[in-house]
Amino acid sequence: MAIFGPQSKLRLNRPFNQNFIMGSILFCLPGIYLALTALGAGGGKPSSQHVASLTNSILYGPYTLFGWIAGSILNFLKPKKTILVGSIGYPLYAGALWYYDKTAHQWFPLTAGFILGFCAACLWTTSGFIQFAYAEESEKAMYITWQWVLTSSGSTVGALIAFGVNRNKTEVSGVSTAVWVIFLVIMGCAMLIATFCIVKPEEVIRDDGTHIAIFKQPSFKEEMKGVLAVLLDKKIILLLPAMFVGEMCLALVSSVNAHYFNLRTRSLNNLLFQVIMIPAPLAMAWVMDNKRIKSRRKKGMMGSIMMGAITMGATVGLLIWIIVNGIDANDPAPGIDWTDSSFTSGFILYLLFGIVYATFQICVQWTMSALTNDPVLCARYAGAFKGTVSLGMCISFVMDSEGVSYKTQTIIQLCLYVVGLVSLYGVIWVYVRETNYFLEEAVIVPRHVEEEAIVTGLVAEEVIEHERAKKAQIGDPVDETVHVHPKKDTKDV
Repeated sequence: MAIFGPQSKLRLNRPFNQNFIMGSILFCLPGIYLALTALGAGGGKPSSQHVASLTNSILYGPYTLFGWIAGSILNFLKPKKTILVGSIGYPLYAGALWYYDKTAHQWFPLTAGFILGFCAACLWTTSGFIQFAYAEESEKAMYITWQWVLTSSGSTVGALIAFGVNRNKTEVSGVSTAVWVIFLVIMGCAMLIATFCIVKPEEVIRDDGTHIAIFKQPSFKEEMKGVLAVLLDKKIILLLPAMFVGEMCLALVSSVNAHYFNLRTRSLNNLLFQVIMIPAPLAMAWVMDNKRIKSRRKKGMMGSIMMGAITMGATVGLLIWIIVNGIDANDPAPGIDWTDSSFTSGFILYLLFGIVYATFQICVQWTMSALTNDPVLCARYAGAFKGTVSLGMCISFVMDSEGVSYKTQTIIQLCLYVVGLVSLYGVIWVYVRETNYFLEEAVIVPRHVEEEAIVTGLVAEEVIEHERAKKAQIGDPVDETVHVHPKKDTKDV
């Protein structure tokens, strides 16, 4: 068997490998971006925090707008071109922050923030599409988690580089030139990976020899109607509060990190913040893809309730800590070092929010992916998720840039978390089916799912015959040795 042959586990068109490659691109781009953001002040001096927050608020404005239509852009351009467009903004943004740290001229980071808003919408929508559409239903959490782990690994490498350079610097300052250069080189590698390793969705083939779907190029009118349909989809409307608050904690805790700690300590905090986002998603995937738990609804509820408990505990803990210690962004930066007695409590809270940041979004993404397997709809759902998440981030960064107290910001987030969790639990309980296979015309059902449905009589004979006809249409293998045992109607799926 050839190393990269049609049966090889290393072939590029294998769904898991495409997801891993997408995660590697995220390693190089948003991974490094998150390392910069979590360092506070965009990696600059604490005095840069206002411009960093203003730049991010500008970034997330167009991100919101383009996020909602990025699914349509993806359906037209396909993943490779959409990723290449999305890759441009990240090194431009990092270079702009470096420029501001050296010159204090605002025009470049503000302009780069706007451009990155569009680019990030394209990149993240493509990543969501791949993890939603390429995974089988029993693997959705695992695909989502692998992208998270690789993104967090990129952030960890970035944070480790920054920490290695800054570990002996106890003064209040920004990161060095060497760190900026390394970050830009890593970001540049993403374009090479996308160019040579991302394949067209219609070329993606599962290990059983089947494609993921039958693809047709949508018209502009169809895409606009599709975006409108997502906007009016009651499942998505109910899930909006959970999507909205998904990333908001990053702006708040990053600002607290920049204000409260000195450079080497916030570099250490940032490193461990990224590290904690590797095991936490893996634990969540173990619950939400657990084969011992037969009900998808039960798996979703268990994972989301665990995440909700950590989220509420961390947010209440942060609020108490801010009140007890009288921490406010408008006060002089205390520059706490890891050798100080007041380091531990703030450090622990910061790590907890690393868990919250990752697992909250994973639960929302898993819920959205459980609603459909149709690649066209997956692209639109992914765009809707990133557009709504970015709106919450935009508002969070605006509050910080306008000097809203940390206490007020935390209270607002606490309230939003309550509403978001209720909306998430409601959608999982009401709308998550045990399977969406056989219900969506474009989707090709995996062979083992079809065979199980035949043996158990899960669906009607004509549904199986129609599925076999779709497979034959695109040259997928059809197992005629397994005979249909009609028993139930498709409405029972």
